[in-house]
Amino acid sequence: MTSNPDWQTIDKRLMGEAFVGSRLDEHLYEICERIGPRWAGTPGDEEAGRYIKTLFEEFGLSAPRFEEFELKAWDYSVCEGRIVEDDTPVSLVPMIHCPPVGLNAPLVDVGFGMPHEIESCSDSLPGSIAVVENADEPFSDQVPLPDRLRALAAAGCVAAIAVEPTAGGHVETVRATDKRWNDRAGDVLPQPLPTVQTNREDGVRLRRASGRTFALRVESWSFTAPCNNTVADLPGTKWPGESLVLGAHQDTYMGSPGAVDDGSGLVVLLETVRLLTAAQTELGVSPGMSIRFCTWSGEEQNHQGSAAYVREHYGPEPEPRFVVNLDELSAGPMKGVVLQFPHLRGLVQRTLDDLDEGLKCHVMPMLDHTNDGFSFARSAIPYAILWRWRFVGRHPESNFRAEPWDTVDKVRTRELKEYAGFLSRFLLRLSHVPPADWPPNPETVEGVEARLRREIGAVARTM
Repeated sequence: MTSNPDWQTIDKRLMGEAFVGSRLDEHLYEICERIGPRWAGTPGDEEAGRYIKTLFEEFGLSAPRFEEFELKAWDYSVCEGRIVEDDTPVSLVPMIHCPPVGLNAPLVDVGFGMPHEIESCSDSLPGSIAVVENADEPFSDQVPLPDRLRALAAAGCVAAIAVEPTAGGHVETVRATDKRWNDRAGDVLPQPLPTVQTNREDGVRLRRASGRTFALRVESWSFTAPCNNTVADLPGTKWPGESLVLGAHQDTYMGSPGAVDDGSGLVVLLETVRLLTAAQTELGVSPGMSIRFCTWSGEEQNHQGSAAYVREHYGPEPEPRFVVNLDELSAGPMKGVVLQFPHLRGLVQRTLDDLDEGLKCHVMPMLDHTNDGFSFARSAIPYAILWRWRFVGRHPESNFRAEPWDTVDKVRTRELKEYAGFLSRFLLRLSHVPPADWPPNPETVEGVEARLRREIGAVARTM
């Protein structure tokens, strides 16, 4: 590629191919319908990895490979409960890593489980099962659900049932622990107390049954299992030792085909690979820095795949200049780029301005622990997500993540074409920024960890 790329011609080729030659539907059908649920370490997850690796090979990437790590896995066979006095069954789903439990105990309605609510019923809590709202109390400072569960455990509750706030009988799986509590990225911590979830409608029945006896039974187990990330490279022609990383997770929750979370991010990554390798073949346009493409497993189990990848590579290898992590792209239209650390804001905004689409660069006000980028942040490696739906613009039909209804019909393919076209242009431009023109990274692991400790219990999630 020449030292002065003809970006207009390149942009026309990439955007045109993103829309006209798209293979998004092909990949979505294969991954989310034919393969289906991809809980990390299961045959579905393994088959998805093989499909991804085959495509990396087809597109001509360098060294497509599986990178194995040991997954701290979890599974269950039974999760059931009933109100004993009238033998009323209640629909339940265990939170991930819920321990096995079998007990009969009185129900106590603790509302949102806020400090004032726990204090008001403190005499009833020892030996009880708390019924707690899985939402933030209106007009109050936010207290994350894991912190409220810790407080309920400290008050003597023996289990908790978290109630889904959205109507319609569905349950979005959440966690009973906060990833910021971990000593290192990817660790799995025990739940503060055994916690299961129920839908909004059964939650109403449980609240009315406060004081009655509830029989709760969960049969679950924890174990270790081999698991794989899928990795390949597009070598740079100017500074091959420098790199950018584009990642997305390939796994899903149990029983979920994961079309939005994260089939949408995964297929956009595959399309970005196709666009960049086709531009190299057909236009002679290569990246300046190397671009590494990674699909992580174990994201839904505390980001274990990305955490293992960071520990394996960085130290032995130079850290990447920049990481972009793709998750739930089809939940809303793209509005910009959001950085975890601020030092690249000027460079990224100038790159966005050059694309001339009115996109803006923003910086997260907190250490975001909700996606695989957190594994990089804890090693002080700069990463970004695409601003797609937080605050405004989420598509209502996409609000079925972490459950069986996260299906292909929830995905807006046209928007994914835009994402793929944008990412191919954005990463290609960034790869041609000379290393000397990148602002130095002032972040340190020690500084990140100190900031993390300050934010726990003090800073509520806004992204």
